[in-house]
Amino acid sequence: MSLDDGKTEMAVVTDVSMGGASMNDGELELMVHRRLLVDDHRGVQEPLNETMCGCNDIGAAPGSMGAHGHEGDGGCYCAGLTMRGVSYIVVDTVDNAHATRRKLIERLNFPPTLAFATGDTTGMLPSYSAVGEALPENIKMMTLTNNYADFHDGMVLLRIAHMYEVDEQSALSAPVEVNLGKVFAKAGFTLQSATETTLTGNQPVAARDASAFKWETEDPTGGKMYKSDNAHEVRTPFDAEALTVTVRPMEVRTFIAKLA
Repeated sequence: MSLDDGKTEMAVVTDVSMGGASMNDGELELMVHRRLLVDDHRGVQEPLNETMCGCNDIGAAPGSMGAHGHEGDGGCYCAGLTMRGVSYIVVDTVDNAHATRRKLIERLNFPPTLAFATGDTTGMLPSYSAVGEALPENIKMMTLTNNYADFHDGMVLLRIAHMYEVDEQSALSAPVEVNLGKVFAKAGFTLQSATETTLTGNQPVAARDASAFKWETEDPTGGKMYKSDNAHEVRTPFDAEALTVTVRPMEVRTFIAKLA
């Protein structure tokens, strides 16, 4: 959540879901946790009274839920549920704040997975990367899974996405070319071939495009998203030989890939 004066922006990035509002100019209000000690008359006939000790309202009559006391008349005395989380405040120029907050959101929502071991560590690799080249800083890997390998002759589902919107950031909002062959170039993760599919991976893009309806649309980005003048969406085709793809702002590209 953010606000700005046209030059400077203040953004609040959280690692949990929160409600938020700006009730006055220059003011942000975040609701960390909501606790209602009485029924709010929204139809469920119970309060939102989550407590640390798990007291409940079993057997309480409608209208009596939420009252402190004994089981059957609203629960018992107990401290409200404790909510813990991390909030970051970013204050910078609008352009820099937009660049920072996207990366910060990714780091908070998808932190590294920690692994631990006991005993002799001399035979372990202290550092390892499965990729041969880093993805561009405005591109993220959303999916790499072999869950559907049985349906695709052992191939994996690969999905990448552009992290920024059109004009959100002066440099990072631009379309970017990704060389999947260079990203997946290490032994054990060498990309041999890939076929682009629809978002859900259930059919090749070529088959989809051949039978797709042509919807008349209007491009609000001044030609930054669409390549043709007739307002039909035209993606930059995936180069299956060079294994390169150009990803536009907020675009997601999905592939069925064969890794050696």
